[in-house]
Amino acid sequence: MEFWQYLQAGPWGDLQAWRWLASRFVGNFLNEGVFYLVAASLVWGLLHVALRRRLAHRLIAQWPSSADVRREMLYSLSTLLVFSAVGLAVLAAVISGKAEVYFQVRQHGWAWWVLSFPLMLLWHDFYFYVTHRLLHTRWWFRHVHGVHHRSRNPSPWAAYSFHPVEALINAMVTPLALAVVPLHVSVLLAFTVHQILRNAHGHAAVETMPSGFTRHWLWGRFTTTTHHHLHHETAKGNYGLWFTWWDRWLGTESGQYHQRFAEVTGRAQP
Repeated sequence: MEFWQYLQAGPWGDLQAWRWLASRFVGNFLNEGVFYLVAASLVWGLLHVALRRRLAHRLIAQWPSSADVRREMLYSLSTLLVFSAVGLAVLAAVISGKAEVYFQVRQHGWAWWVLSFPLMLLWHDFYFYVTHRLLHTRWWFRHVHGVHHRSRNPSPWAAYSFHPVEALINAMVTPLALAVVPLHVSVLLAFTVHQILRNAHGHAAVETMPSGFTRHWLWGRFTTTTHHHLHHETAKGNYGLWFTWWDRWLGTESGQYHQRFAEVTGRAQP
């Protein structure tokens, strides 16, 4: 008997139902953990180990300290626990019919399948900007978001280095989307891979984009590692996640951004 039948029939004291719940939580944790471990390790191993000497001239400020990395990994672990719990809530919503994750593209058509991924990125960027601005108000920064900002020179492991409350806020982007629209499982997978890889890259401490990137009419709409690194240095401005337009439109883009990017990318390789 599946878990949702236990929810209908009760009682909650049924050991088999709790075992089912525990197995799903562990499964969520392992899935989230593997995605994060592979993505963060890939960015870390490539930029901070394999290419460390070749990219030294692209270092934005300083390499992260070992103490920073250890703290970031520890908080990343707690974030994975929070994300796994939210994953259970999403599963419950899908099972109960309050949300829809589908497997056959024809259920909602190819047009929606194609559009849903970029729309998720736009939604995530907007949601992050709004919540990020909130987290920078005095109380929230002091009690919650300050954990993330302990890394002034972050590493890729800072991608998930959050206070548990902030982890919960960040995790809500997908459940809120599913409360409104159906999403194909492949879109959710692509969204997960994208956000982990770009988040790890955004905390990489070295700039990998080419000179002139931030001034380009198209590419300049995308955030860079320098964009987010400046945010960690100053704890203000550059609140955007994937795109720069919210910072530009609302006057929160750092005045140092383009100059700092040009400085970092203009250095000659020794």
